[in-house]
Amino acid sequence: MRVLTALFFAFIFGISAQAQDADSFFHRGANSYINAQLQQAIQIVEEGLFQYPNDAKLNALKKKLEEEKEKQQQQQSQQNQNQNQEQQEQDQQQQEQNQDQQQENQEQNQEEKQDQQEGEGSEENEPKPEEGKPLDSKEISKEDAEKILKALAQKEKELLKDFKKKKSKDSAKHDKDW
Repeated sequence: MRVLTALFFAFIFGISAQAQDADSFFHRGANSYINAQLQQAIQIVEEGLFQYPNDAKLNALKKKLEEEKEKQQQQQSQQNQNQNQEQQEQDQQQQEQNQDQQQENQEQNQEEKQDQQEGEGSEENEPKPEEGKPLDSKEISKEDAEKILKALAQKEKELLKDFKKKKSKDSAKHDKDW
């Protein structure tokens, strides 16, 4: 009977020690999970399940930790997809801006070429308008240009004379009258 009692107590103490150790794994794993150390929590629970594979608490905690890990992986995947989509949108905007800039540059180059071509055409190379043909607004003969310049110079002289006359009349009014 003593042997049987000793075996009984050994069995009881062994179970309680086993439960306490499984609880220890459970609590350490739960604390790691609470402290946002998911990978460490999973490792601790797997260690506990290796020693105590039938423990209900450890199995439930492992299931919960695996669900959380899957959830985090889905969130990470979603974040990666969002970042990729944002990057693609930014790349597309940059590409559109580059195309717009290239188009503007091409237009400017074409305008510059046209301006150069118009400026390079000297009077000797340009065909002279024949008498009786109306002149285009851009085409003007050398004589006409000289006449216009002389008329402008004459007009400027007349305006200066008028200005001086008005100035001299105004200065007479400002003389001291004491």
